Amino acid sequence: MKNDYEEMLRLKSESSIIDFQTTGNPPNRYHLIFRCAGMSFDDQGRPALIQEHRCRIFLGAQYPSQPPDVTWMSPIYHPNIKLQAVCHSGQWAPSWSLAEFVSELADMARYAKFNLQSPLDSKAAEWAKRNLNLFPLDARPIRDRIARVVIKLKSTGPE
Repeated sequence: MKNDYEEMLRLKSESSIIDFQTTGNPPNRYHLIFRCAGMSFDDQGRPALIQEHRCRIFLGAQYPSQPPDVTWMSPIYHPNIKLQAVCHSGQWAPSWSLAEFVSELADMARYAKFNLQSPLDSKAAEWAKRNLNLFPLDARPIRDRIARVVIKLKSTGPE
């Protein structure tokens, strides 16, 4: 879990999308914030664009043999997230890092990843099918702070 925490700190420093707070030493609870465009509901229950998502991850006693427990805390309109249930695309394997898992959750929040074949929320899946041209809602790469540094280095180098 210590290695996961160090990798999560690296991810946080390289991403303007992913932020978190932790509990435990080493951390076994992560309170995640994804600052990216995604979908929720307006006051009339219609799909509406939002810019922040929150979820919690708990690393249980069987982690990494068992996947992290994810609880979505903010309202979200997504084919593979309903209430607090999250169906991510990959089959969990102990070799999957926590940072990779969190990156996938962020991709889900911004509609860069979704599965319309076996949705948890059929209404969100129907909406997504009708709006495929909109996705991803936020096109930044997860590790967008690295991309800016590389571009800056290229543009300021010798000619």
